[in-house]
Amino acid sequence: MSRAFAIELEQAEGALLRLLGTIERRGFALAGLQADPTGSGGLSVRLSVDGERDPNVLCRQLERLVDVREVRLLPEPPEETPDTFQATWLQG
Repeated sequence: MSRAFAIELEQAEGALLRLLGTIERRGFALAGLQADPTGSGGLSVRLSVDGERDPNVLCRQLERLVDVREVRLLPEPPEETPDTFQATWLQG
């Protein structure tokens, strides 16, 4: 199952590596990553992970890391069925 997170980090040495290492050690595989500097000296990270474990537990574990300001588990996208695909295609 793939889940997405929005994370705000302090832009400190090793902060991103600690984040990625925790994700891997907790049994998740990194599926995508985007990181951009913020105006307040931080780093805005959006990432998606694959794994069978509970993503809420990973969210709590990431919140405990040094230099992590905020972690948000993003809502799951709705599952695409043939009916929703057809309706989207016809509207677009």
